[in-house]
Amino acid sequence: MIAFDGAGAAPLSEVLDLLSERIVRYRLNDLVVLYCNRAWALANGSEPELLIGRPLDTMLTPSEKEGMVRQLSRLGPDTPLLHGHLTLVGPDGWTEWTDRYLPGPDGPHVLAVGRDVSERRRAELRLRASEERYRELALHDGLTGLANRRLLDELLTAALARTRQSGTDLLVSYLDLDGFKAINDDHGHAVGDALLEEVSQRLRATVRGADVVARVGGDEFVVVQECPVGQTSRPSARLADVMTAPIVLGGATLECGVSIGSILALPEHDAGTLIDAADAAMYLTKRRHRRSSTGRARLE
Repeated sequence: MIAFDGAGAAPLSEVLDLLSERIVRYRLNDLVVLYCNRAWALANGSEPELLIGRPLDTMLTPSEKEGMVRQLSRLGPDTPLLHGHLTLVGPDGWTEWTDRYLPGPDGPHVLAVGRDVSERRRAELRLRASEERYRELALHDGLTGLANRRLLDELLTAALARTRQSGTDLLVSYLDLDGFKAINDDHGHAVGDALLEEVSQRLRATVRGADVVARVGGDEFVVVQECPVGQTSRPSARLADVMTAPIVLGGATLECGVSIGSILALPEHDAGTLIDAADAAMYLTKRRHRRSSTGRARLE
């Protein structure tokens, strides 16, 4: 199957054995190997003469076999050349394949040429992981790990579309801690940060895993909950109880309440207007808390 050069020249097979690229030619109908160079044979743990005549699929790992089946499903007279198919070799090695469809006297053949792209692939994966890490940092609050305002806008927009399609209710609650500034001033920023982390953990534990909890300001949080129609009272009550249990940090019991404004999404709302409406509702609650607190102080 391998042609020879002119008189006195080395056989083409010897030339191909010098290459680092892995080369194999096989019959399409039964996958029998008709030729392979030394690099391809060594990658399969053998010598060329021991592999020629064997079915290719008996020498492949399950993932390699699956990749070959996908590749062959695309290869044919109308698409005789395919580039860029990657297969994993070992724990972190990669081979990139170019496959050519060739007519043969005993039916169509496939000529496959693979080259080691492990370094390039590992660099690509490192870059992708780095980009994902930067995206993670860009979309999450650095202290609590909660979603930040940017990610909240994305998730809330998706939740609005989802609930409008399903007909379920969407409850958005804006939370602001009462007395947080005094705690920060009296006990220091380290205690203030620890309190914010405690609040974020309580909020996570209060809602379902599919719900959204975000930190959108120093001591301000937003919670997005998808609820069956007419069943928002229980999720609202759970949020109202989030600061009921005392917070003990560094041996000190801290008194910190929470003002909450909750809004049910309406057809005219988008993510921004819905958060603004919940924010406005929260400030009404906070003013009531302040009036109530002032009234108690006067009675005392």
